[in-house]
Amino acid sequence: MEALRSMAPSDPNYVTQAQTQKNIKDNLKTAEDSLFSLSKRIPQIQSTVNREITAINTQIDNALENLGERRTAEANRNQQYAMTSMNNLALMLSDALSQLQDKMSQKSGKGKKGKQMSVKQLRQMQEKLSQNMQKAREQMQKDGNSPKGQSQQQRGQISEQLAKMAREQQMIRQQLQQLDNDESKNGGAGVKDADKISQQMEQIEKDIVNRKITDEALNRQKEIHTRLLEAEKAEQEREQDKQRESHVGKDMPPGYVKALQDYQKIKGKQTEQIRTVPPALNLYYKQKIKSYFDQLNAK
Repeated sequence: MEALRSMAPSDPNYVTQAQTQKNIKDNLKTAEDSLFSLSKRIPQIQSTVNREITAINTQIDNALENLGERRTAEANRNQQYAMTSMNNLALMLSDALSQLQDKMSQKSGKGKKGKQMSVKQLRQMQEKLSQNMQKAREQMQKDGNSPKGQSQQQRGQISEQLAKMAREQQMIRQQLQQLDNDESKNGGAGVKDADKISQQMEQIEKDIVNRKITDEALNRQKEIHTRLLEAEKAEQEREQDKQRESHVGKDMPPGYVKALQDYQKIKGKQTEQIRTVPPALNLYYKQKIKSYFDQLNAK
């Protein structure tokens, strides 16, 4: 795509580029057949697979037509749209695979049993990811403004970094959703604004995959950070409430505890004495005494 962008319409290499585009389309046929076969077995991804593959084929066909007519700008746009659909497919398949692996682990009883991440840890990871996105954007702008543009090696390095960041964002989002689900199952309130945060994180994943590290994407990261701070504060307040509840009744002064124990001993001795030395009473008073002991035992 970079080579095509710098070519003049009269460049004879246009024919070579068109042939390369045709070869890419032919090679995609095998992947296309495999994806269609997979989507038939997993109905949840069928509509997405059909939509994105149709978009890829349409854009590649349009790119071939525009290459034949030497319409460089139009061909570039077609290729970019095709790449967007490919990235969407890759992200969706990665997510589907992660969910499938989690279900298999749960069924086999081999799921992760390590200590669950807190909102604070997730916020720190998200903050680090935001910093890496900013660095990647600066590098992309620097390379783009270079007279020679990005070399193939630089493009490969940037693509690798972006793929890694997309996976990190996906992992943070899934950890947040798991934390929210677990707290809700245990009768808790869940993570504050978990659904809104997850939606924003999912959009960040798409932004990274599509190489759209714009001001809007970075501002979205700031919003996520703010929401996570609020969720962290709410989590800390809940923990403090639990600690206060667990100490209710346990903080009695030592003197009070001893006095209470002495009273119980004295009361027990008095009760036992009354039981063991009954006077010769008539039936009425015997019933009254029995009622008295029943009330003592009930206390």
